[in-house]
Amino acid sequence: MTDTLPRRKSDGAPRWRAMMAEDGAPVMSTCLPRKGASVPIARRLVREALVDWDLPDLADAAELVVSELASNAVQHARHWGFRLTIRRLAGRGVRVAVTDKSRVLPVMGTSCAENVTGRGLALVDAASQEWGTVRLPWGKRIWADVAAADVLADISPAPEVRVFATPTAQIIYVLIVVALAAWLGVLIAGG
Repeated sequence: MTDTLPRRKSDGAPRWRAMMAEDGAPVMSTCLPRKGASVPIARRLVREALVDWDLPDLADAAELVVSELASNAVQHARHWGFRLTIRRLAGRGVRVAVTDKSRVLPVMGTSCAENVTGRGLALVDAASQEWGTVRLPWGKRIWADVAAADVLADISPAPEVRVFATPTAQIIYVLIVVALAAWLGVLIAGG
């Protein structure tokens, strides 16, 4: 990969490093501190990259994915920061990745009404077409592929899987199911 932009804006705010992958795909990358304030910065940077690549329709799903991945890095990694990378995929898709120095692999948790956390990877799963983890000698990279609705039309899901026209509709469905489960849990617990 080759660098084409400086790391920081003149005002000190984080800035993408624009690079090109060996196959010619554009890649944007930056390091952010392991602080809660980095999560909204990560969302903003991903939105900027998608607008630059003329893919603003992917912004909602990609922002949700990066929010969850960055939040997990802030909460669980044990180093000063994490790396955020977004890579343009063939067609109308992107791969969002967060790399940190924790070797502990993520586990999709089960959530209940009493738990306010543990839904992050379920949301990543709902908002992306595919996601996974790459174990590194010094840590891990968690990635998720987000694609446009017209790309989703070419994917043939299993018959029992719900299909939504857009990633946003899919996310809304997951949030409704989670809210209903929480409400039902409160009703059952309340007697």
